[in-house]
Amino acid sequence: MKQTFWGFILIVSMLLGKVWSAETIWFGNSAATRVLYINSALDLASFEPILNEFVAQYPYIKVAYRDVNTLDLYHLTVKEHNKPQASLVISSAMDLHLKLVNDGYAQSYQSSFTDRLPDSFKWRNQLFAFSLEPIVMLVNKKAFPGDMPEDRQSLLQTIRQNEKTMTKRIGTYDIRQSGVGYLLASQDARQADVTWGRLLEAFGSHDVQTYCCTHDIIDDVASGKLVLGYNLLGSYASQRAQEDDRLKMILPKDYTLMLMRAALIPKGAPNAEDAGVFLDFLLSDNSQKMMQDQGLLFPIWPDLNSQNDPYVVNAPGPTGVIELDQQLLVGRDYAKQKRFIRNWEMALEISDED
Repeated sequence: MKQTFWGFILIVSMLLGKVWSAETIWFGNSAATRVLYINSALDLASFEPILNEFVAQYPYIKVAYRDVNTLDLYHLTVKEHNKPQASLVISSAMDLHLKLVNDGYAQSYQSSFTDRLPDSFKWRNQLFAFSLEPIVMLVNKKAFPGDMPEDRQSLLQTIRQNEKTMTKRIGTYDIRQSGVGYLLASQDARQADVTWGRLLEAFGSHDVQTYCCTHDIIDDVASGKLVLGYNLLGSYASQRAQEDDRLKMILPKDYTLMLMRAALIPKGAPNAEDAGVFLDFLLSDNSQKMMQDQGLLFPIWPDLNSQNDPYVVNAPGPTGVIELDQQLLVGRDYAKQKRFIRNWEMALEISDED
């Protein structure tokens, strides 16, 4: 086998050029005198209402928003470090964001809103979480063979009992292309090493389909091309399941990973002042309530009086919150990362040419 770890480096170098040509979406009054540039790995379907509300409250600020894949976002932030274009960078790849802070690419910010965050939801006053969401499975109810999987063991059983139906019809992230995909796979390996190994073997022997992005997996589950998507971001899966009765979102009862979306202000960023204003806006009670009420994101502080709200996490089993701490950096150690990706490729019987 070739040195396949470099496959994702090649992918990144090819895609980074496309990042700069990615469409910038503008919000607010074109005559506004102040500009806030946001690079973010957050789909507009979940974020556009929040951006519209922000510019309505702050009409003197216009926002330039660019949606960037988590891994590309990390490399772009590093590439721009001498002269950042973005005032704020938002990602679900917590480990990569923590690495940016640890490597000196972020600046400090503090306010009454960040002060009330628990220590586990921020890091060095430079990285701040604003949502906490479950990592889920998404099933096509009509196409899935047998009972819906309650956990990873029942998923394994279904795969083994329905080989023909399941082959080429399970989708998950390509951890070489997706920063959040790598994070979730590494967390699965920590949570349940034996189960994770068996699941990878089953995925590999049944020709799992790998993707860069959540919405591509969800689209293929909805169409029936896939019967199941594994390790998806709950906010996106929940939105689509609410709109499409072919889909069912499942929080695994053996354990449900909980992931934070977090934001940082790059060191030397233009208009850092308004980046702070936007951070405070995200952490405000009104924005947190908006995330829940409009089904945009899972807020850090949900309204627990709404127990039946789909944006209140009622996991049927234990939850494993991925915390903002130094442990996240261990998985991003170069040698460990290279070994983990190689083992993943071998288990799934794929290479950098796939």
